[in-house]
Parts: sequence; C-alpha cells; structure tokens
Amino acid sequence: MPRPRKPKNHWYAYVTARARGITPSWEACEAKVKGRPARYKGFPDRASAERWLAEGARYDESDKAPRFYAYRVGDEQGVVESWSACEREVRGRPQARYRGFPDRAAAAAWLAAGAPHRDRALDKQEALEALPEDAVFFDSGTGPGRGAEVNVTDRAGVPVAHLAESEEGELTPQGTLVLGRRRTNNYGELYACLLALRAAARLGSRHVYGDSRLVLDYWSHGHVSTEKRASDPDLAALAGRTREARTAFERSGGTLAHVPGGLNPADLGFHRD
Repeated sequence: MPRPRKPKNHWYAYVTARARGITPSWEACEAKVKGRPARYKGFPDRASAERWLAEGARYDESDKAPRFYAYRVGDEQGVVESWSACEREVRGRPQARYRGFPDRAAAAAWLAAGAPHRDRALDKQEALEALPEDAVFFDSGTGPGRGAEVNVTDRAGVPVAHLAESEEGELTPQGTLVLGRRRTNNYGELYACLLALRAAARLGSRHVYGDSRLVLDYWSHGHVSTEKRASDPDLAALAGRTREARTAFERSGGTLAHVPGGLNPADLGFHRD
C-alpha cells in the first residue's frame, strides 16, 4: 500500500486589512482570511513564511487564486478565466462592460442581472465602513509649490495630525502639515506614519492604515538600505524613531495595515491604484 503523501506546506503566512501572521495549518490560516480581502501563501518552513512577510507578502501570478472575468459588448457576452482573454474582447470597444469575480457563478450572475455599472462612490463607502470605525489613516504628497505635505485623518477624513506632537512642519488651515521643499515625498510618507501612530495613541485607536507598502513593510520597521542611509541620513534617523513608536503601538495591541490609495481618506490625490 503506498504511503500517504505528506503535505507540502507546514506553515501559512497571511496578510489582511487588519492583521498579518503565520499559522501552523491551512485550517488556522483559512479562519483568518475567509470572507475578507487577503494575501496568503503556504511554505515548507516557518523561516520562509517570515521572509515572505518581511519582503512585503508578494506573490507571483501562479500563486493567485483563479479569477473569472465577465464582459458584455452589445449583444455579445461571456465569462473568461483571465484578464488577458477579457481584454481581447473589450479593447477598443467603448461600450464594453467588464468586471472581475472570484468565481464563475458570481460572474454569470452579474451578466444575468444585465451587467450593471458599479457605483464606485458606494463601493468606496462600503469598503471604508468595513474598516474599524476608530481607524487612523496617513498619506503624504507634494503639493503645488509647498514641497512635502502630510495628512493624518480619521475614517471620515477629519484631520487629526494636530493631535500628534510634531518636531517639524507647519499646520495648514486644512489640518495638513507642510514639511517644506527640503523634504521628499518618501520622507513625508514615513513622517506621516509616525504622526498617525502618535495620533492613534492619543485617540485610543488600535488601527493605523496607509497606502505606502515601502513605509509599512520596511521603513517603519527600521529596515533602510545601506545606500539610502548614506544618501538620506535624516530619513534613516526618522525610520529609527518610527520603529520605536510602531513597536510600542503593536505591543499595546495595535496593528498597521495597507489600504489602497483610492480608498484612503487621508489621500492627498497623488496615489491612485
């Protein structure tokens, strides 16, 4: 009798809007990600899972769950299993409607309903309402003639940067913080993260969101390349301060997570998906 095959993967890493972690079984991972937007992947050992999280939880096309795309162009319609196949059907046809779905049944149901247009404003509102009510969001951009500008808000988009003690910059009447032309946008993103952590602590929030994966996955952990440390020592020092603030925040039960720029209520208009 052949021996039963041992499972290839023994550890599973996952990232959702609210948390990230590693579990020793698929069942435990599934409980964390089922029913919510997430990234997850199996690994033969824990070290590989930790490395995947540290590198930004990236995955290849082959790792993605299958998706289905429904399209309608006039009287023509159908469901295909890849974006490239859908693109061939709709490219150059302005009247085309198309949409991606996690399964074929959902795609067919959309076509049966008449391929209705999505209300993007309603989609955004529903997506925001799915996030914690007390969440704090951050962003940075380069405003016209003012250099780097930082924004920290609550879920409703109300500025809260004034609640954080800032060592630099000037608050505007709109509640944003202008750091000036000598600061880069990357520096502004990291500084915004630091202010968001401070504001969240003042508000008693345990949830901070931003749209910069570079800041969330690397710099706020203090991971700055040797080249970057040499070229921008101020940013390297800021990364150290942010790491300390993040460590304290997470020890008290707080979490940091990514949110798309188009969904971020703190977005200054310079980051779009």
